[in-house]
Amino acid sequence: MTDSSPSFENASVAALLAQRSREDRGALLNELVSVLTGVIPGVQVERSLLRRNVKAVRLPVGEFVYVLRRSAADAVDASRHHIVRGVAIKTVPLELDVFLEELGLALDAELRRTDRGRDALQSWLNGTPR
Repeated sequence: MTDSSPSFENASVAALLAQRSREDRGALLNELVSVLTGVIPGVQVERSLLRRNVKAVRLPVGEFVYVLRRSAADAVDASRHHIVRGVAIKTVPLELDVFLEELGLALDAELRRTDRGRDALQSWLNGTPR
């Protein structure tokens, strides 16, 4: 008997992020914020003043900070910052697909490391529309 509900044991965050970015890039920032704010320590969210829409999200994972920023034209700019002793020593702009793959692999390891992370990942999987 097979279980049709998704499970974090056989799903990768990288694959989920890639799928979600193809479905709706505009919703990607909001989804990352809602899933990761309480799970990854130090997530920083920048919102617009009037509508409170997410303009940017900074996700510290290991020695890197991954940044997604929505431009005025509603495009999404992605970059990875290498942080040493609290200082960004290198910033690399990335194409969104490359960014999501790297971030997904880093988050995969981080989320699976803790019970809280595994619960958040499972909740995200269950809430992912098919």
